[in-house]
Amino acid sequence: MADLTDTIEALIAERGLQPGARLPAERALAAELNVSRPTLREAIRHLASRGRLVSRRGGGTYVAAPADAPLAQALGPLAAEAAGEPGYWHDVMEIRKSLDADMAFHAALRAGPQDKANLQAALENVISAGATDAATQAKADSAFHMAVAEASHNAVMRQVMAGLFDLLRHSISRSLEKLYLIASTAQALDDQHRAIAAAIIAGRPEEARKAALLHLEFVEETLREIEDDAARRRRSSRVAQRQNQQEKELTP
Repeated sequence: MADLTDTIEALIAERGLQPGARLPAERALAAELNVSRPTLREAIRHLASRGRLVSRRGGGTYVAAPADAPLAQALGPLAAEAAGEPGYWHDVMEIRKSLDADMAFHAALRAGPQDKANLQAALENVISAGATDAATQAKADSAFHMAVAEASHNAVMRQVMAGLFDLLRHSISRSLEKLYLIASTAQALDDQHRAIAAAIIAGRPEEARKAALLHLEFVEETLREIEDDAARRRRSSRVAQRQNQQEKELTP
């Protein structure tokens, strides 16, 4: 399902379809994408639930107007600031700890059968991504948390979460990549994702909230250690460079 929704998203982007533009008729689109019409309908319903498409009875499927436009306008200026301010990611994580916990709580209360299936698929993807490159792992991780957001059935939570992911990538993209390259950390992240998914699928909201909070606290602490280590390396490198320069100046 995730691959098909991504394919439809790519088709929209490649053809430059703007809000209000109509997608090809269901029969033609199913043939073009080489999928059954029921499978296509399910993907369209999934994208409609995310506010990406809108279906009109007897009138086809259209690209939806971005419901998150005001949010994008509010968060957009922060991206440049996040990229230039080393400690900015702490603010982002502070918000995410609260948001993720509430999001998991509501997902455990509201997730339907399709939400649970999507979450299970996202969990399997994030675990299997462990053997791939850091960028792929980061994308799978984001998709897992977005599946939780969708299962919460709270449109505002989902849009805010998407914006926070972008800000986090702007502020500490290199540290995020390193996060997935540490074997022990990767295993811990997998276990934490399993705990979140299990609590949501079982319909245990308080357990889901706690699992999400523990996960974000672990991520925050690990990122802090990565940043501290990078800072120490930079200081050590500067000292070594100064010493080398002094030795060259003293050499006859």
